[in-house]
Amino acid sequence: MGVKSLKEWLAEGEQLYGQAMSEYKHIESQLEQLEHLLSSKRTEVNQIAHVIGRPPVEPSRRVAAQIVEAEAVPPVVGSVTRALTGRGLGRA
Repeated sequence: MGVKSLKEWLAEGEQLYGQAMSEYKHIESQLEQLEHLLSSKRTEVNQIAHVIGRPPVEPSRRVAAQIVEAEAVPPVVGSVTRALTGRGLGRA
């Protein structure tokens, strides 16, 4: 196999990106469906719990994360390095 040109490399990257994005959207859709199903089931369980005198089911706490683009993060590598190594903090 020969060396790929930049154009071929970028085309392959676009294809990989498209596939990964398609999979991401599919999983995201499944997650939304599962969240809706879970909410409906929680309502059902809580209705039954109310009738028989059991405590309601509380939704479990989910950790939410947000992707931060690299361009949005200020370049603090030097500051972090100095803080981790103790340099710049009056230490020798």
